[in-house]
Amino acid sequence: MGRRTLVLVIAVALAVVSGYAVWQYLSSVEEDIKAEIQEVEVFRAIEPIASGTPGEEARPFIETSVALRDHVVFEGSTILCTGAVGANAGADPNLFGCPQNPNDLDLVLNGKVATGPIAQGQLITLGSFADVRDLQQRLSDAIAPGKVAISISVDVSTASGGFIRPGDRVNILASASLSPLDFLEIISNDELRDLLVGVGVIPDDEEVDAATDQTGPTGPTNLAAAIAASFSVTQTILQDVEVLAVGADTRPAPLETGLEPIGGVVVFEVTPQEAELIEYARQYTSIALSLLPSGEYVPYDSQPIVVDDIFALLDRIEAELGLVSSGDGN
Repeated sequence: MGRRTLVLVIAVALAVVSGYAVWQYLSSVEEDIKAEIQEVEVFRAIEPIASGTPGEEARPFIETSVALRDHVVFEGSTILCTGAVGANAGADPNLFGCPQNPNDLDLVLNGKVATGPIAQGQLITLGSFADVRDLQQRLSDAIAPGKVAISISVDVSTASGGFIRPGDRVNILASASLSPLDFLEIISNDELRDLLVGVGVIPDDEEVDAATDQTGPTGPTNLAAAIAASFSVTQTILQDVEVLAVGADTRPAPLETGLEPIGGVVVFEVTPQEAELIEYARQYTSIALSLLPSGEYVPYDSQPIVVDDIFALLDRIEAELGLVSSGDGN
């Protein structure tokens, strides 16, 4: 063996020894690091789970996995954890496990539904599934402070074709048949009250024997006959009212019903005083809803609409009253 060959062999041998020593050292370091890493067993979703999926149906898509203990065990943690794994599996659970975490997957799944979409790889927590009754929202939670909810019954014809949805804003119109003389005792305007009383009542000092009177009453006493016993009127009583719910379709949990016409019960979010007005209108009038456009709304001065605003009867009535007041009526 030549000198150079001997040197080469010795160099290779030293390299092997050095490599082994380094490997031994790194292995030792790796074992030390692994000894310091604390892992625990958890549950993860292996496929996406849709919101509302029953726990029994979601069970095949959940498997055990491992995670760093520091990421799972902390105050208030609700991550499901069954205990330590690896070298620490038999060690003190208070130091290496997760005794304060929930650990029963069946208890979490049975009779429950997914509270929201669960992504693939997501850890399962106590709140990942819940009783369906706990997920049902209360409409009262959606009412703004200082407001109340009140409902009326409508059909497609009185609710803008049935295209009203939660969050829309509407005007409320009321229609009724009114009798002017029924309000004499509650009219606050003295002049108006005296006028109505004057046309409908003959003064005591002008009493006439109706049986012997051949000419019949004239002047103001005959105006009572010219005043209609009742008249129909329509007026917008509330403007820019927000719709809170239409049947099962609610503002906090809207249904995907598109633009299919719907009817039934409409719930409004209004002040207590407005609720009283709506309830009175519901009891004694017919109600309709007009749908407002999206965007800013400018209120207007609403005036009662009567038959005179629709039909050209005003001139005719004025002519009749003129004949009666002059005493020339037949």
